[in-house]
Amino acid sequence: MYKFTKLLTRTSLLAFGIVLIGFSFNTSFAKAPGAHIIEVDSERCADPRVAQANREGELLVVASIYETPETTKAHSEGFKKYWCLDDDFEVKFEIRNTPGTIARLEAEASEGVPISGDVTTMPAITWFMDAVDRGLIMAYNSPNYAEMKLPEKIGLNNIPYWTSDMYMFVPMWNSNALPDLELNSWMDLLDPQLKGKMSILDGSLQQSVALVYDYMKKSGKLPDDYWERLADQDVLISSTSSLSIDMMMSGERPVSILGVSADACVLHSQGATFIKTAAPIEGVMLQEQASAAFASAPHPNAAQLWLDFLRSHEGQTIFEYHEGRVPGRAGVPSSCAVTPDNDDLMDSAFAPDYEAMVKDADLVRNAQEEFGRLFVN
Repeated sequence: MYKFTKLLTRTSLLAFGIVLIGFSFNTSFAKAPGAHIIEVDSERCADPRVAQANREGELLVVASIYETPETTKAHSEGFKKYWCLDDDFEVKFEIRNTPGTIARLEAEASEGVPISGDVTTMPAITWFMDAVDRGLIMAYNSPNYAEMKLPEKIGLNNIPYWTSDMYMFVPMWNSNALPDLELNSWMDLLDPQLKGKMSILDGSLQQSVALVYDYMKKSGKLPDDYWERLADQDVLISSTSSLSIDMMMSGERPVSILGVSADACVLHSQGATFIKTAAPIEGVMLQEQASAAFASAPHPNAAQLWLDFLRSHEGQTIFEYHEGRVPGRAGVPSSCAVTPDNDDLMDSAFAPDYEAMVKDADLVRNAQEEFGRLFVN
């Protein structure tokens, strides 16, 4: 079992692209998980909503994920088999980036017309919070939501409106360039031998980095002067994650202080097994990938069945493998060599305080400005 004070070194592969478009296979499966991992359950398929969904005939997914054809195929086929839906039942995907997805939904909401979609998945909890208040999100308490324990604990669920899978932000490094490096604590980054060897995304621009900075600064888990001491380590500020990855891979800046674990997964799956990550004992930040149904869903039975499937053990196994997120459901193992199982994160993971962000409109801006004064100016 993975321990937080050790490197993540289990030997398996994950299909996930650095820019969320890659695909590979996991050697723990005969082939990439999809409909073939699902056993038909006649009792499950007798759910009266199945017949109603067949009459509805389709499901419309409006989302900012499912970036690969393999993902949409695996989910569509898995969903239909899980619920014994008719062969001609269609799952249709409309995929944009997150701002584009929100703009598309808001365009309809502002006109006072029903949203022309059934379900959505995207990293936008503050939008979801407002959408619930406006009556845009369906209240549906899936029986599978009770198993979404990690996001419930850290505040990334709002049952019965949505539950979340997650991104994880961790230190990652090139062990060819730093063969003796072990990172058990965020304090280990203050080692003088790492001076001039690290990069971090620009928290004055990147909200996620600013939120890690803000949480760790306020949590009391690190010394008050920690971030000042880290800035004194000659940390290079990177404008993009791809630049940090390039510098890490080349050895120019072999440590990326806040990398996305999915990037490490795809590098490892493509043969870069010298890339290591760690989950420091003081904690790692998880950011949401929330899923919900729309209150005005034109196919409400199919929408509920989709959420049930997406939060089932089988649906989470398919989603984790193809999308590279930390699954929200307890007991679903990581297929990635450099990502811990979600059950192992229960005691150390934290999430952005979205309630505080809604109450204090200046919270993110203030954190970004503080970060900029330390690292950029």
